[in-house]
Amino acid sequence: MRVPQPSFRARSAKRKAALCIGIGASLMIAGCSGGGKGSGAFPAIPSPTASVVGTAKSDIATLNWGLPYGEPNTIDPPNTGYYSSSLVSSALCDNLLRLNADYSITDGVASLRQPDSRTLTLSIRKGVKFWDGSQVTPADVVWSLEHARQGLTGFLFRNVDTIKASGPSEVTVRLTKPDSLLPKELASFAGAVQQKSFGEKTGKALGSPAKGLMCTGPYALKEWKPGSSIELEKNQHYWDPAFAAKAGHVSLKFLSDSTALTQALLSGEVDGAYEVPAALVPALSKATSGTLTFGAPSQQYLGLSPTRSGGPLGSPELRKAFYMTIDRKALAKSVYHGTANYTALNVDVWNNPTTSAAAKTVRRKAYDGFRSEGSKWGSKAALSQARSLAKKAGYQGQPITLAVLAGDATMNQAAVLIQASAKEAGFNVKIRPLDPAAYADTAANPAAREKLDLYLNVSFNVAPDPLEATETFLPGTYFNFIGYKNQTVISLVARARATADTTEQARLLTEAQSTYEKNYGFQGLVQINEISFLKKGLGGATASFAYLNQPSLARIGSIK
Repeated sequence: MRVPQPSFRARSAKRKAALCIGIGASLMIAGCSGGGKGSGAFPAIPSPTASVVGTAKSDIATLNWGLPYGEPNTIDPPNTGYYSSSLVSSALCDNLLRLNADYSITDGVASLRQPDSRTLTLSIRKGVKFWDGSQVTPADVVWSLEHARQGLTGFLFRNVDTIKASGPSEVTVRLTKPDSLLPKELASFAGAVQQKSFGEKTGKALGSPAKGLMCTGPYALKEWKPGSSIELEKNQHYWDPAFAAKAGHVSLKFLSDSTALTQALLSGEVDGAYEVPAALVPALSKATSGTLTFGAPSQQYLGLSPTRSGGPLGSPELRKAFYMTIDRKALAKSVYHGTANYTALNVDVWNNPTTSAAAKTVRRKAYDGFRSEGSKWGSKAALSQARSLAKKAGYQGQPITLAVLAGDATMNQAAVLIQASAKEAGFNVKIRPLDPAAYADTAANPAAREKLDLYLNVSFNVAPDPLEATETFLPGTYFNFIGYKNQTVISLVARARATADTTEQARLLTEAQSTYEKNYGFQGLVQINEISFLKKGLGGATASFAYLNQPSLARIGSIK
C-alpha cells in the first residue's frame, strides 16, 4: 500500500488524485550530518530493540508528543495514508482486529471467523461503546467498511461483493473470490470503526478540524487547533484494559522543523516522537533526557522507481546497469543508520508472526538469491560491468533526471550518493528537487513524469503480508510508472491472494517476484528501522512500525 505523502499542503492539493491508489509515504526527514559514501563520521548503528520499550507501571497526567511530519491532513481513518494522520486516528479509532507490536494479529472490536473461503464473519465484542456512550452496532461496522471501500483503502476491497449485518452483533462480508489479504487489513486503518450517524451527518467534513469524528478508542478528540496542536482526553470507559490510556491528556505538537524538534526532545518539552529524522541520530543518541530507539519490525524502506517506459533508462538492460551502480550498504550506513534491502520487498513484510515457518523458508531462500546479486552492486567490479552493459544497451551519456523532494535533506543526501556512484559507471545523473506539490503530482500524474527518469521515495507497508507489497507488480498501480504488465505475474499474484496456504502463497509470490525483478522496475534500496525517542522515566511505547496502526500512545506511562 504505497502512496507518496510528502506534506500536508501537497496532500491537500492532490488528495483526489491519490484516493484511487493505495497507501504509502515519502519520508520528510532531514539528512545526516557528515560525509558521503563510506563515511566513518557517524555513531554506531544501534541494534534494533524489542518491539516495546519499557513497562508503564502507573498513569501520568499529560503526555506531550511531537509530530515530525507536522499537522495531519485528516484524521478520518481510511483516508490517513500519512504518518501524522494515522498516528492520531489510531489513538482515537479502534480497528476491527488488533495489530500487535510484533505484527501478530488478534481480536479487536470484533473477532473474525471464516466459515468458507468467500465469507468473513465479524462478531462484535460486547460492551464496546463510542465516546458518546452509544453501543457499537452492526450498522456502524457496515457503514465503516463501506466508507473504507470508497476511500484511500478502496483497492483492498476489490474482491468484496456485499457487506451486510447478519445478526444483532454480527456482520458478514461476502467475497467474489477468496482473498487472503483482506482479513489482515482489518487490523489496519481500513478496518477502523466509526459511528454511522455521526459520519452521515458530517459528510465530507469527517475527520476535519471543525467536525472531528466519533470513535471508540482510548482517547477522545478534545480540540484540534489548526497550525498548533491536537488535544486528546482519556476515554474513562474504554473497553480494552491492555490499551487503556495511561495519560489523562495528550497534547500533540506539530514539530516539522528539525531544530525545534531536537530542542524539544533534549529539553524535555515533549516526551517523545515517532519518525525522528535520521539527521537527529547523532545528537539524540547521546541525549540524557531520554532514549533513542531503532525499533523492529519495520516495514519502511527507501525505493527508486523508473518514471517512464522510454528515455535513457527505457529498457531492462539499462535499468539493471544503473541499479548495479548503487551501493545499498553505503546508503544504509551513511544516511539512514539502518539495514540494506535488496529486493522490491522489505524483509519484515514476510518475516513476521503471521507467516508460517515453511513459508518463511521459501521466502528466505528467494531473498538470499536477490541479496546475493544486490549485495555486490556498487563495488568496483559491478561499476565496471555496469559501464559495459550500459554501453552495449545503447547508453551514450544522456542526462538521467532523478526527482527528489525539495528540502528533504536525507533524500537529497541519498540522491547525491546515487549520483556519485552512477557517475563512476558513466551515467550522467541530474538531481531535480521538486516542491511538495510537484513531488506529489509526479506520483499521481503521468504527464508530470514525462521529463523525469527516476523517482526517489520512501514507502511503507501496513499489513504483515507480501501480498500488499505486490501491488507494485500489477498494471495500473503505484510505482509501476513504466506500465509493467506480465500475464504470468498477474496470474501468480491472483492465485497467491486466493489461497489460504501461506507456503503455497510464498511459492507463488516468489515465482512472480523472480520474473518481476528481471524487469528492474521499482527497487527497494534500504530497509529503515523505526526511529523513535522516549523521555527518561517513561515506558510502554511500541517501538516497532506497528505503532502506526494501534493506539500506541495510550500505553505510554511512568515506569515507576
